[in-house]
Amino acid sequence: MKSISFFIKQNTKTILLCWVIGLSIAYSTLSIVRHNHFQSGGFDLGLYDQAVWQYANFQWPYNTIKDRFILGDHLTLTLPLLAPLFWLWDDVRMLLIFQAFWISFSALAIYKIARIRFGDSKLDPLVKPEDDKKSSIIALCLAVIYSLFYGIQYLVYFDFHPVVIGVGLLVWIAYFLESGKIKWLIISIILLLLTQENMGIALASLGFIYFFHKKFRLMAIAFIIGGVGFSLLASKVVASFSPTGFQYWPQISPNPVIILQQFFDSEEKRQVWWYTFASFAFLPILAPGAILAIFFDLAQYFVTGPEFSRMWSPFMHHRATLGVFLTLGALDALVFLKRWRIAPQRAAVVLLGVALVLQYIWHLPLNKLVKAEYWKKEAWMEDNRRLFALVPPGAAVATQQNLIPHLSHRNQIYLVWPRVHDFDPSTPLGTTCGHAGCWWLDFDNRATFLVVDTRPDQWLTQILESNDHWNEAIGNMEKSGRIMLEHSVGGARLYKTNPEYIIK
Repeated sequence: MKSISFFIKQNTKTILLCWVIGLSIAYSTLSIVRHNHFQSGGFDLGLYDQAVWQYANFQWPYNTIKDRFILGDHLTLTLPLLAPLFWLWDDVRMLLIFQAFWISFSALAIYKIARIRFGDSKLDPLVKPEDDKKSSIIALCLAVIYSLFYGIQYLVYFDFHPVVIGVGLLVWIAYFLESGKIKWLIISIILLLLTQENMGIALASLGFIYFFHKKFRLMAIAFIIGGVGFSLLASKVVASFSPTGFQYWPQISPNPVIILQQFFDSEEKRQVWWYTFASFAFLPILAPGAILAIFFDLAQYFVTGPEFSRMWSPFMHHRATLGVFLTLGALDALVFLKRWRIAPQRAAVVLLGVALVLQYIWHLPLNKLVKAEYWKKEAWMEDNRRLFALVPPGAAVATQQNLIPHLSHRNQIYLVWPRVHDFDPSTPLGTTCGHAGCWWLDFDNRATFLVVDTRPDQWLTQILESNDHWNEAIGNMEKSGRIMLEHSVGGARLYKTNPEYIIK
């Protein structure tokens, strides 16, 4: 054990570099395999892929999935910076690769912050060599724990979201603040705020952490006031681009008791709290700034009505920012423990052990890479890909949720919804169903082609409705003349739509 400890102490930077590179590859593989197996979706990979592809081709980024200018959904002003990715490889998987490498790279900032906190011989000549090595161990442990945080794993696993840019920027903002690199601090803050309208809330949350650091208190207050103010302003900007206004505005109760209850009033919310603090062995509880930051971050999702329930789950990208606040809180807690003569190096190693145990117990996304079923290829997947090659380039296409990201490099891509229509049985149209309650596929009339997977065992999330009536709806439309079969490959079908068809 002593030899292992000595090796780690002597090679922490090399180990960290190998970890970042290895994790980048692992995260890329995780999300790409999921996408290749048709588990990604139009919400949200297809949505952002279309926008970045349009930027890459110097086009107006209009989101046809939600039928609005892309900034009418979120204020994602950093998306154009990703356009060169498609100049290198014009494939949606470039976004997944970027996401994996960017979030893995941010672990370096955590390492640097921890080295500043616990002594770096390059920065402080008074630091003893043995203390320098201990500091490196602490920093390495925290960098690994941060990059294994459950919220970050689900961020990578669940499609692509601009918030990944913000999460990475947050940790670099913390580093630039503590290292006094003001120019880079300002640039990073600007990029953060341009990433999404709620990144102002993230900046304010970071401010709560540094408010308890006397050295950074004035800057922390600026973070809080400026962050909240920006998010309020940004939401107004989004509303001006949206036909339905800003869709993510919370409905906050004036009753403080109700507000507090709303943080814990569902099983999913309570699960978030458990996952959040257990990930760091509850150590951040010793850091009041981290507690405030976490409450403030979660408030935008939890202190709301049930219309925000889709954002309560611990297994989505919304929880990724918590990893930043928890890691910084853990650092504060370790500094506190040091004052009580509790070795922070040993505490950091314990934290790492807890993180690795929970990785196994909770079966977090990275575990899927060692499961044979995650890699299993099925014939229908290749059928879909063969059919995609038959879709005319640039054609206006309507398709189901899990096929959109494979066809979204075009200006017109539309989502298909299975719905029940109460057609009059006395009309010619009604007779094709045989009854008044007729299953039908709704999609934008501008679509020239319809691409569908007719397998009977599709998941609910793939078609956004019960698959019991999926093929019934396709059959009804085909009988009525709304769609006409062009090609079929196994269960995958390409239909030409009838532009003269009008629903009666």
